Amino acid sequence: MIVSSYVLLLVGFVLLVLGGDYLIKGGSRLSALLGVSPLLIGLGIAAFGTSAPEAAVSIKAALSDHSAVSIGNVLGSNIANIGLAIGLALLLFGIKGNHRKLWKEVAFGFAATLLLLVLSITPFFREGNNGLNRIAGWVLLFFFAGYLFHLFRMSRSDKKNNQQEDLDHVKNRPLEYVKSILMTLGGIAGVIFGGSFVVDHAVVIAGSWGISQTLISVTIVALGTSLPEIVVSIIAVRKNHWDMALGNILGSNLFNILFVLGTTAAIKPMEFSNFNQLVLPDLFITMGITVMLFFMLMRKGRNTDSIKKSRLLGAFLLAAYIAYIAFAIIR
Repeated sequence: MIVSSYVLLLVGFVLLVLGGDYLIKGGSRLSALLGVSPLLIGLGIAAFGTSAPEAAVSIKAALSDHSAVSIGNVLGSNIANIGLAIGLALLLFGIKGNHRKLWKEVAFGFAATLLLLVLSITPFFREGNNGLNRIAGWVLLFFFAGYLFHLFRMSRSDKKNNQQEDLDHVKNRPLEYVKSILMTLGGIAGVIFGGSFVVDHAVVIAGSWGISQTLISVTIVALGTSLPEIVVSIIAVRKNHWDMALGNILGSNLFNILFVLGTTAAIKPMEFSNFNQLVLPDLFITMGITVMLFFMLMRKGRNTDSIKKSRLLGAFLLAAYIAYIAFAIIR
């Protein structure tokens, strides 16, 4: 049984990564077919697509009475998105200039994490001692709707930078619509089934190791479901599309907290066990690493100077993520 759980856990991760990849490709192709702003691809389509594994895992976990896996996966994934994905991209490639126009997205990410903390400890919104009741879930979904409206306004004001020749080439092929829709639906199916496999068998393995579900969720599960964000960010940075990479990470983190936890709590209230020892530290770490990203985006400097300093920051973010994993294991 344990051996098969390891195999099926691996199968689940493969389905998550492949499903997320096809979901991004299909969604991005559809955005090109519909003439959607490129900015929306990073903050919207790509971000929501790469967050599909987290959504599948967390919602499945919470509905199966494993709220520790759900909240641990969301916070662990958000920390991995910034500390590992952005840290690795910075260390390998560096970043030129600044990207101050994304400061609002970073601020929204910090505010969403703070909102989660407030809802978890406020009697009117919490479930049990600490958690999220249905009202808290709807509050998170309300702010998620506000973020979608923000993206809509941003996409309308942003100038479309798609290459017209490539766009015409796509539009002149009607079968592209069918292929894009099939890729998107196939990706959704992959992340749903993959998420189910990961949750079910991660819990079995956690029990066989005699360790908490939270540790499994913030390490193995969180890292596995963050692989789509890591892959997309590295590919985007290699092509010198830092806005796409940063937008993917920031949008994904917002999606994880506002939509994933909001949807889960609205369907079934979540009570967080060992809140002070397990959940609260991760909330503060998430806010701290988000503040670090904010100052990185707001700093000034020459291009060459920026690359050197950004690589140092990348090393620091990676070190912070490794320290977090060590902390999660020790506790």
